[in-house]
Amino acid sequence: MSKSGTKSARIGTLLEQLQKLSLAVTESKYEQEKDFDQLRYITNKVQQMLSTQEKIRKDMMTKHTDGISTLLDILELSNDSQLTMNVMGCLSELLTTGKRASVLAAKGAVDIVLKIIVNASHENPLNEEVILLGHVLLTKVGPKDRKFCIKARLTGAIHITLALIRNNTTNFRVLQPTLLVMKQYTSNAVNCNTLSKDGAVAVLFKIVVACGHKRITCLKLVLEVLSSLVKSKSSAFKAVKYGAVPILLQMFCDWHRTDHHNRQTAVRKCIISVLKSITMTKSGKKAFIQSDGIKILYSLSLESLESHELDGVNTICSQILRRCFPVNKLPIPCYSSPLSFPLLDLDSALNHTVEAEDDAEGDSGEEEDESSDLESEDELSSSVKEDKEETSSKVQNGDEENIQLEGKQKGRDDLQMYEKFFPEQVEYQVVNDDSMYSHSTLGDAIMIPTASDDPLSPLSSLSNLYSGPDSFSNNVLQDGGSSSSQSPRECTSQEKLGNQSHITSRSSSAAENLHSVLPIIKQASPEIYGHYPPTEQEPLRPKKSSLQRTMILQDIERVIQPKKVLERVVFDLDELLKENGAESNTNLKEPTKTRENLSRKGSTSSSSSSSELDRMSSDDGSRSLKFESRFECGNLRKAIQVREHEYDLILSSDINNRRYHQWFYFEVSNMEADVPYKFNILNCFKVNSQFNFGMQPVMYSTQEALAGQPGWIRTGTNICYYRNQYCRVGDNHGGKTYFTTTFTIRFPYSEDTCYLAYHYPYSYTMLQEHLSHLEASVDRDIFFHRATLCHTLAGNPCNVITITAAPRSRDDLSLKAFRDRPYVFLTSRVHPSETNSSWVMKGVLDFLTSDYYTAKNLRDRFIFKIVPMLNIDGVVNGSHRCSLSGDDLNRQWLNPSMILHPIIYHTKGLLQYLKNINKPPIVYCDFHGHSRKKNVFMYGCNKAGTLPSSLSSSVEVEAGNRNTERSGLQMSETDSSSSMDASDVLEDAEYRSLPRVLHNIAPTFSMGSCSFLVEPSKESTARVVVWREIGVIRSYTMESTYCGCDQGPYKGYHIGTREHEEMGRFLCAGILKIGRPYLKQNSSNQLSQSSDTNSDSRINVSSENWIRTSDLFVPISAMPCDY
Repeated sequence: MSKSGTKSARIGTLLEQLQKLSLAVTESKYEQEKDFDQLRYITNKVQQMLSTQEKIRKDMMTKHTDGISTLLDILELSNDSQLTMNVMGCLSELLTTGKRASVLAAKGAVDIVLKIIVNASHENPLNEEVILLGHVLLTKVGPKDRKFCIKARLTGAIHITLALIRNNTTNFRVLQPTLLVMKQYTSNAVNCNTLSKDGAVAVLFKIVVACGHKRITCLKLVLEVLSSLVKSKSSAFKAVKYGAVPILLQMFCDWHRTDHHNRQTAVRKCIISVLKSITMTKSGKKAFIQSDGIKILYSLSLESLESHELDGVNTICSQILRRCFPVNKLPIPCYSSPLSFPLLDLDSALNHTVEAEDDAEGDSGEEEDESSDLESEDELSSSVKEDKEETSSKVQNGDEENIQLEGKQKGRDDLQMYEKFFPEQVEYQVVNDDSMYSHSTLGDAIMIPTASDDPLSPLSSLSNLYSGPDSFSNNVLQDGGSSSSQSPRECTSQEKLGNQSHITSRSSSAAENLHSVLPIIKQASPEIYGHYPPTEQEPLRPKKSSLQRTMILQDIERVIQPKKVLERVVFDLDELLKENGAESNTNLKEPTKTRENLSRKGSTSSSSSSSELDRMSSDDGSRSLKFESRFECGNLRKAIQVREHEYDLILSSDINNRRYHQWFYFEVSNMEADVPYKFNILNCFKVNSQFNFGMQPVMYSTQEALAGQPGWIRTGTNICYYRNQYCRVGDNHGGKTYFTTTFTIRFPYSEDTCYLAYHYPYSYTMLQEHLSHLEASVDRDIFFHRATLCHTLAGNPCNVITITAAPRSRDDLSLKAFRDRPYVFLTSRVHPSETNSSWVMKGVLDFLTSDYYTAKNLRDRFIFKIVPMLNIDGVVNGSHRCSLSGDDLNRQWLNPSMILHPIIYHTKGLLQYLKNINKPPIVYCDFHGHSRKKNVFMYGCNKAGTLPSSLSSSVEVEAGNRNTERSGLQMSETDSSSSMDASDVLEDAEYRSLPRVLHNIAPTFSMGSCSFLVEPSKESTARVVVWREIGVIRSYTMESTYCGCDQGPYKGYHIGTREHEEMGRFLCAGILKIGRPYLKQNSSNQLSQSSDTNSDSRINVSSENWIRTSDLFVPISAMPCDY
């Protein structure tokens, strides 16, 4: 037999003897001393063998598993200290390597060791060796027992451990295992409170001081224990009382000076983590400020800012500095908008339920990680209540009767007033051909901002799916519907600039009919010169990890060195309104007839500052930028020059609502070329932004436009979005604060007039010019009807557009087929800042009126009802989310007010009318923009994904959202039929159809981001109300990103106006693909109208691929036949 085999047999023999002796000790009442002598001898031999041979340790865990139970039994029965130490020594040797702690924990080792420790603590004299050895075992076995913390507290072992530490604050041999066990204790909050009451904080700080720079292991352990311990307020208060903050700051400085090679970054991180936990309390924050902590951490962070090894340390430092930074109020007279619109007191009729308006984009369900940063519902309710009370005194008695009628569901007779908005159903008579067309012919076509459809580079080789061979929405359409053969740039330089005075007058005349609360003094250059996107894709900016810390440190510098801050006001809308007699409590401003137009040089006087502000700008001879925002869609309330080339900007809140500040759009002039100008927008309210993930703001240069290259471009460096020190409205005591958007821009030209915006602006005036242009230039075969649905609160008309193909003949069969076409209902721009939705809508309108094969099919098969702008007043006045009533219109669809929400009220009336005549739309889609996700995606409605109203937990909602998305992607019709009735199976087959089609054909669309969950907070949104009340299964919100794509051919690039318009075209193509079942219903009527239809396989509605994807965007002239 080999030597190793002999030793294995020897250990087996010893374990058998131990087992027999253990039984003897248990059963025998006599000769116990003799048995204990033998047990001490055998256990000592076993310990020696385990300490020298790894094979024996392995055999002990595999071949002799009963030996472990025997050792634990002996340990539990032992009253002899030497025997106890021998057995614990054996167990300790077994745990030196391998995953053996779990085996011991499963056999109850933790309970036995805790019992031994407690018993040893009661002995007189105290047996510290047994207690210490017990802690050594607990350091290895304790983490494997889930209830270890509770067991330690219930047995009283916590107090024993703390007493052992208290008696050995300089005995590091004892401290190391006991601190490891203490670290496990503090993972339980109740244990932390218990230790705090026993005075653990003071004891631990004594050890911190005793460790110095030599006992690194113990120092890290004690700091980790303290970091967990002071997370409780009581412990943090005691730490502050002990004087922990100056101690920690001094330690941090000492380590910063001595750790030259950053080898002890873990120690420095532990120190700063303890300090972070302490400053979470008011007393800790106060002590930190009194100890000059802001200046100390600022200087140390500034020195190590470029060190990658200290990224973790600097991140925590910036968090502490941001938390302890003095909370200030914004430098504005009040948080409400300087403009207001007087309202009636309609609270009793509106049923204004203040819903949890999560920081949502449109109808989005994106609310991850933001519940803790939003204002609470109580705060929001009080804010809305205060806003309403400001105008409650202006109610009139004569309105109460009308108010009572508004809350009622519209009856059939009430809906008859919408009949006139469906001329395709009632007005056609057998008369001459000219009466078939409801559009009128206007004069010369005017240029409107539009996208170029040039092939993308380097993506032009993908497919003509992304860019058609001819441009249908890019070039200026001439009378008769023909497309200009000039390129966009040529068109701009030759036609537009050559007739500049004519274009300016036409554009201004359209703007003069505008009704705005904001006194508009000029028209912005983008509306005069138009917009063409860049010829190449614009890449997303790479993320710089240390940028946010750098910006926070620059903000801290203002407090430390206030003399370097200029604090020079260069634009103040409040003062300008007062000087012009347009104070915030004035009535609605009538359309002004005198507007400034940009001069040929593009250096228009911006009127951005009063004479007083001009004098302020020139006091020290320095050159300041000039700002202006008094134009349509503009939003800038105040501009303050803080350094020579740095400006703090404050946005106006939505009128009659103090909460929303995110959209910005303003003019900048008087700049120097190639000088880095930094802009800080101080009062953003969203908890995160795509500005942190590659997005850039957009800029428009007037000089570029005059040079023949008009267009918005992405620009800016050092772009960052972070929480600042300015308190939100109604929260003056250091709670919720605003966020800062910061970016740096180098302007390409001196003395230019540039415009900066959150996203590509699209104004109400641009929409009106676009519709007039389409109305004048569409082909005579297209039925294009533009009607005024209603007027807004300010008096601006809201258009409803009808697009379909005119009937080919006037016989009864043709007219019946014409009227029986299914409806598609599209809306957009319910939130003013979501300008991307208008660009998508522009793509839809241009495509539906084009001569493309798919567009002709769509017109022949469907009737499109379009309300292109749902929140006109918000758009005109530069609001972010609300209308003049101060309400989020996408939360008013359940019971809209005819007085306060006229467009929503009448748009819903159109949908209800369609339902009443048994023609509900086959698709309803509301276009939105999304600021915190990439790509384009949809939210739909699904019975299986409807959450009960009682489910209010955000965590449960998010979990349900993820589960619904997963089921929406994976559940088949067969699966759904097992748990739902026939109607539910039909719905399951249809509500995902359009997103699935778009995922296959549209390069920017992402099915993975879609959700079909109906949350309780979204019950009053358009898509849910149309789904529930109108019965439209395919009721969607389509969200388009402000940023770019992280998938598909556009991955890593911004989305521009070209891509937004392209998405509108793909949406139309997707509607055609999913409309096959509805086309079958009318196919017999359509077939009878054309003799050559049967021979055209492409329009065989029974075919699965009756229009090939490659033919979606092919002009009719390129097809072999025209039906």
